[in-house]
Amino acid sequence: MRISLNGVWLTNDGMTDLQSWTDAHEVQLNGSQVVQDAQFLRAVAAQPMARGNAVNVLTFSVTRQHVSVAEAAAYALTAFSSFPGSGAATIVCGASGETLLTCAFAAVLAEMPKCRFRGTRSDTTFVLRGGLLTMGAPLTTNGVDGDAFAVVYGYGPGGTIDGGNFADALSPATMNLDGGTFV
Repeated sequence: MRISLNGVWLTNDGMTDLQSWTDAHEVQLNGSQVVQDAQFLRAVAAQPMARGNAVNVLTFSVTRQHVSVAEAAAYALTAFSSFPGSGAATIVCGASGETLLTCAFAAVLAEMPKCRFRGTRSDTTFVLRGGLLTMGAPLTTNGVDGDAFAVVYGYGPGGTIDGGNFADALSPATMNLDGGTFV
């Protein structure tokens, strides 16, 4: 499972070796809605009524391998302030050989309860909070190993993918989700 928020990949981007940057793992989804207990005179029990206002909370972890201990430490310290605070969250579902499916929802990066570095490795847990998740059209080709992902990334002056200001350094040049494919 690959996840991006407002065009910035929080998990593996589909072009990077999975040994250095993983897909989402420890994925958990908690959906809830506002429920009101309606009280009726002389009724045996109250009647719960769904009021809508659905909220989904998606929690997942990502492991990254950095070039140095310093870059891993800097990433752990600056990651939360470097990622977008809100936007369209896109989730690419599927494994090698399968037809990929996409899901999306408007979300905020509610928290990063864990971001630890262990030597040159960092383990980060993200919590996205948003509305209803919807499923888009299947992707026409299998891009799990990076073949169908043609997103070009530009790195700003002094920015690197594993250190510095991640959100400013990494930005997709083109991404079109309307047809279900990455361009």
